[in-house]
Amino acid sequence: MSYFSSLFRRAERNKALSDLLKLDDHLLRDIGLTRTDVTLMRQGRHHASPSRGHE
Repeated sequence: MSYFSSLFRRAERNKALSDLLKLDDHLLRDIGLTRTDVTLMRQGRHHASPSRGHE
């Protein structure tokens, strides 16, 4: 993978995660995420434990 391709993919990923953080907690729960899940993904922790969803 080229350097520029890698930069582009990282920028796309960061934009997607930023967009997720703009959603309210209820919408995040609807798609099975919490704000903490998204924050951990932004920090590069890909193996965060999944949210419990609706309880």
